[in-house]
Amino acid sequence: LNMAPAWSADGSSLVITLSIDGNPDLYLMGRDGEIIRQLTKNEGINVSPSWSPDGSKLAFVSDRSGAPQIYVMDIQTKSVKRITYVGNYNTTPAWSPKGDLIAYSGHHEGRYHIFVIPPEGGRPTRLTRLWGDHESPSWSPDGRQIAFSRNRDGEQKICVIFKNGAGLRVLFDWDGNESMPQWSPRPAM
Repeated sequence: LNMAPAWSADGSSLVITLSIDGNPDLYLMGRDGEIIRQLTKNEGINVSPSWSPDGSKLAFVSDRSGAPQIYVMDIQTKSVKRITYVGNYNTTPAWSPKGDLIAYSGHHEGRYHIFVIPPEGGRPTRLTRLWGDHESPSWSPDGRQIAFSRNRDGEQKICVIFKNGAGLRVLFDWDGNESMPQWSPRPAM
């Protein structure tokens, strides 16, 4: 299991899931592909890394507790804290540009919904309320909106919602399925 990386904000390094020793663990790598250090070690599956805006922390998914949950790691000390306790399947964390919230997809009442939670943990806020499965959140560069993929009856569309849960709308009405949205970075001024 080798999965797509998360690049640091300055582009100098990335965190990637590799199964070097058989267990999917997170590794910090340089741009040259050289491993700088292993961040997790044989504690369940460790995937979906997302950097904090200041590059000091990493949100990721691990099933070390028995089911996929969101954890936050201090990159320097490698200390880890579980932050999700509501729901038995929480995945795809995305750190807000201000660093004050982490958006994620969580299984709740038989469907996947978009939630936000402070990086310290606490009570999550459910943003999506309509039927369908809502997955793969991605923050707008200004931190006001979250894009995600909504699946209804096998049809996937890219939607956006404000961070307070208001204004959900479908962005495109194209043929075919749309998934895994990513905002382009804010252009340099």
